[in-house]
Amino acid sequence: MMIDNVRVIIGSGPFSAEDAQYYIRQIQKATKLTLKTVRFNRCDSYLDIRCSFESVPFDRIWRIPLTASHEDRAVNK
Repeated sequence: MMIDNVRVIIGSGPFSAEDAQYYIRQIQKATKLTLKTVRFNRCDSYLDIRCSFESVPFDRIWRIPLTASHEDRAVNK
């Protein structure tokens, strides 16, 4: 599918076109580069976003946690 002239690939997990559009706009606000392709993979605990840009020969990868981090995991004793 295409959103804002960006090729969008939803790899796995429940993810809507509205969710994709929100993250694409956030990425466009954060960078001055032109997006070419965005791939979304959603798990229970995180969202994986892989972006490729028009003028850059590598992909940018973000992993966004979808659940709150647990402070009881920290070992500060």
